[in-house]
Amino acid sequence: MQRLFFLDNLKSFVVSLMIVFHIGLCYIVMPLPWWYVLDPNPSVGFNYFIMITDMIIMPIMFYISGYFCIRALSKKAGKKFWGPKWTRIGLPWLIGILIIAPLTSFIMPYSRGLCNDLMTSLTRYYWFNPATGGAGEFFNQVPFWYLGMLLLLYAAAYFIVKVCPSYAQQKAPSSPRFWFFLLIGIFTFINCMVIDMITGDEYLWVNIGYVLKIQVSRVLLYILYFFLGIYAWHHHWFEDGCYVPSAVKWTPWLIVSAIFLDWSFIHSPAYVSSPLEFLTYISLGHAMLLTTAVFGLLGIFYRFCNFTNNILGTLASTSYTMYFCHTIFIFWPSLYMMNMDMHAFYKWLIACIITWPLTFICGKLLVQTPLFSASKKAKINSIN
Repeated sequence: MQRLFFLDNLKSFVVSLMIVFHIGLCYIVMPLPWWYVLDPNPSVGFNYFIMITDMIIMPIMFYISGYFCIRALSKKAGKKFWGPKWTRIGLPWLIGILIIAPLTSFIMPYSRGLCNDLMTSLTRYYWFNPATGGAGEFFNQVPFWYLGMLLLLYAAAYFIVKVCPSYAQQKAPSSPRFWFFLLIGIFTFINCMVIDMITGDEYLWVNIGYVLKIQVSRVLLYILYFFLGIYAWHHHWFEDGCYVPSAVKWTPWLIVSAIFLDWSFIHSPAYVSSPLEFLTYISLGHAMLLTTAVFGLLGIFYRFCNFTNNILGTLASTSYTMYFCHTIFIFWPSLYMMNMDMHAFYKWLIACIITWPLTFICGKLLVQTPLFSASKKAKINSIN
């Protein structure tokens, strides 16, 4: 099967978007208490940016992963499937949660003036909280929680194929009807409403031992989009003559959804009469944006970016390694500039200009290692 270059390019775009998104979280008004750096002079403009991008990044990643997972399972089983997955996903996940995440977490207590030494950061604020007897206040697996959850979803898909081998076979090509997308939107809306009503915190993360960390309001959505990726492969989406989301149809709805979500956060409080009504607007905005953004971006990238060259091939081959290593670099400039008398936008811009190239260089070096050598396929395909 011909390589789907638009998915490579979409993934590269999403990873770069994630890098600037993670830097932007340092500068939002009403910051997340568990984030790495909290600048004392934030800007509400970053709240708008975070509001739009936060909902769409990871569902796209899970969708693409699901599409390629089932395609791999249709060709491989047992060790032939799990060997490469363990090397490419499992080992980086362990390195991430055992080494990179704990060391990077030092920035959190240090930036808040809580401690100045790494050992205190690791013992008191990361691995163990004496007050609770569990993980520390700043225990964090960004971005490695994704790899742990991906392994679980791979295992679920593998189990389904073992029980029902036909699950690894493609069906007759088909195009989804309007009701297909409507049901996705309704599921997203109900998920947002119910989880927020139960927890009261859209950004609540829960530790499952020291192994996995999940965002409660998003975990079902990530599972949904992983299996939607599988569904797309089953029905031959993106193959010649088969279904592709229309960029022309989805893009206007994507724009409308983004505007509506911004309006819901900023202006709807002046019109609503209760917190439940406000939550309804927000949940509807999230459901509209996520559905239109995922399928809109799939359509846009298929139409305009379904090709490759040396530059795009290089970016595609380094997208995963950039994802893996970006937190090593991106917070230090923000930490250094915390007390500078400078607008948040300029701090963010400087941090992006400094750290994106460093992340790219590190990503290119990591691709040369045995752990990530499979990423070279995107570059090789671009040359061939």
